[in-house]
Amino acid sequence: MIRATCVNCHVELRCAKNSVPVIHFNNNDINQGVDALRYGDVWQCPKCETRIIIGLGDQILGIDLPDEYIKKLLKDEFVEVKRD
Repeated sequence: MIRATCVNCHVELRCAKNSVPVIHFNNNDINQGVDALRYGDVWQCPKCETRIIIGLGDQILGIDLPDEYIKKLLKDEFVEVKRD
């Protein structure tokens, strides 16, 4: 089992939410569609509330997702990843 620790507070992080979508949009633009999609668990420090994502599963690349599915993903909590 993973025991993530907050660097600032020196306490063990707690799992805040499971299976949160981690999305990269084409050209970092939400209107151009999804380039990559993964799911991970959000862990949070109980003191300073720093959050990290652990346990990213298999990556789905270059998938053409139906608009209904994308709208559902964006309605729930998700994390956007941007590339430079």
